Amino acid sequence: MKIASSLVLLLCLSLVVAVANSQTVSDEAENILATMFNYANAHNVRALEELKERIDLRKDWDMAAAYSLALYIAAPEKYKQQYIDNFPVDEKGIMIDFYERIELKRLTPTFLYSIDAIGSIAEEGNDKAIGKVLMGSIHSDGIVGEQFCDILEKIFDKQPQKTVKALCRMDEEQRKKVYSCFEMMDAREFNSLKSKLKQMRPKATEPEIKIIREIENYR
Repeated sequence: MKIASSLVLLLCLSLVVAVANSQTVSDEAENILATMFNYANAHNVRALEELKERIDLRKDWDMAAAYSLALYIAAPEKYKQQYIDNFPVDEKGIMIDFYERIELKRLTPTFLYSIDAIGSIAEEGNDKAIGKVLMGSIHSDGIVGEQFCDILEKIFDKQPQKTVKALCRMDEEQRKKVYSCFEMMDAREFNSLKSKLKQMRPKATEPEIKIIREIENYR
């Protein structure tokens, strides 16, 4: 009985230590996030760059993505490509690491800045950013999903050919999820989109025509 009781006690103590260590790691991560975005919003690029070694030592992709966002806020032109490269394309990265841990805590200059930023770059015609917006529309929901759908409408308007090309690189199931954004468009907006795509048909490749046909027949 004494041995069993001792084992239970050791197990309980181990769990307490594990929870305490986990909380310490979590607190440290939150402190680093707060520090980096304070520097970012103050456009203190030098102080932010000096955090690089500390971030690298963590070997944490999520923190690296947040760091790229902070660098972009501080110096957009210098760190644009790094931000694009590290922008998350999965539900955890978008909805938890960016939305819950950063946006909801108002760490960025404006609410949903991280989403708007990748959208603005996509509107300029950056192929990789367009792809990230499409993936974002698939792996987000709620207000974040609505924001991605708004951005998708804008890039279809400004970069229709590049957006269609990006859709060509997706599989059918992924495209269907992207197309669900069309539910947010009214008839006039959707007809305007179809009109733009119709103008592309004469020079479109077969894969592009397939995408155009899918959209035309969506509703």
